[in-house]
Amino acid sequence: MNINILIAPLERGVNALTKENCDGSYTILVNNNLCEEKAHKAILHEVFHIKNDDFSKFEHVSLLERMLHESNYLEDELEGINFYYHVV
Repeated sequence: MNINILIAPLERGVNALTKENCDGSYTILVNNNLCEEKAHKAILHEVFHIKNDDFSKFEHVSLLERMLHESNYLEDELEGINFYYHVV
């Protein structure tokens, strides 16, 4: 799985968002106003949405967000993911 990470200006209150690309890869946009720790957490949050295949689920987004926030984030889940980092 390939994930592109773009650091870019986003609306206030939006830490990160994810876009599924035509080639099967993903792009995570991370708010450029976040400190390194918050950016890392935001990226992990988005990766878990990808790994949970939340983009094809029919549940309401607020329910998916609550379920994800209540789960444990395990960094070993990141094995096999290639990250490409870009600053815009």
